[in-house]
Amino acid sequence: MSSSVWAALLAWLLALAIFLGFIVLLRYIDHRERMALISRGIDPNSLHPRRGVGMLRAGLITFMVGLALTVGLYPIGFMIPPAYTIPFRAGPWLLPGLIPLGVGGALIISYYLAQDPHSPDQPTDEPRPKD
Repeated sequence: MSSSVWAALLAWLLALAIFLGFIVLLRYIDHRERMALISRGIDPNSLHPRRGVGMLRAGLITFMVGLALTVGLYPIGFMIPPAYTIPFRAGPWLLPGLIPLGVGGALIISYYLAQDPHSPDQPTDEPRPKD
């Protein structure tokens, strides 16, 4: 492979590493905040109840980043000789995009599968008293 292909692959891997490092940093800061609240005797769940909206948001962000990486890395298949590609010019260079695409899809699906059927946001079938 030529040096320009290697440079393109390394640039995308560096961008993915920076993105994932940012996610780890955000999780660490959230953990430290929760531990500080607990050490002061405050229940962190009473301040901002978590109902899974963060999981949906994280899933959508991860899914879209994976989609953008996949679309951005796809043209590499046209720079490489056809002997090294599979049909549709796909190959292992798409993995940095396909992995977050799959993880984001799993997070989105798990958000909808884990919803409480009796959550206060959804209307119930019980008759409401008239005023």
